[in-house]
Amino acid sequence: MWIDLTAPITKYGETPDITHMDLYYTGWMSPVGSLITPCVVLDLTEGTSWSNPDFVPGMEHLGAGWSVIFRTGWAQWRGTDRYAQSPSADPRLLDRLLEKGVCLILVDSPGVVGGAAGPVHNEVDRRLAEACAFAVENLVGVDALPVATPFTLYCFPLQMSAQNNAPCRVLANVPDEEEREERHV
Repeated sequence: MWIDLTAPITKYGETPDITHMDLYYTGWMSPVGSLITPCVVLDLTEGTSWSNPDFVPGMEHLGAGWSVIFRTGWAQWRGTDRYAQSPSADPRLLDRLLEKGVCLILVDSPGVVGGAAGPVHNEVDRRLAEACAFAVENLVGVDALPVATPFTLYCFPLQMSAQNNAPCRVLANVPDEEEREERHV
């Protein structure tokens, strides 16, 4: 089953809530090796709390070259002033993902940490980019994805060398129940 995770562009021109990859440095190229990757969703919605990042369901699948999507539930606030004040991922979780070699960290909010902007947001974007684990922000439809179950992610950034981010088309190909059972036979 194909699921489009790309936020619709509601007006032409610069809009802060389009689905995009933060490259951090103007002129950086988007990583070709992360266009098609295995992926898993980690549930970081309000009320879920994990004292140890290794015990977040789905972490056991992750390794070098994988992508991870944070499901925060924040997409419900798109189009409101509250959207820019999104929650932040636990720094210990980000450290563990970088240790595992994750190449993309995607989120259904305007930022992995620090909301839509600000020094903390920018510092994390820089740190991720320097580790070749780029942030992709403003996904929609994440609630349709299974949590902790691997699927294939397709992320197609549009390279714009004058920008420090690249608008993206993001698609998930989630195997149906029958396909998942066949893989385990």
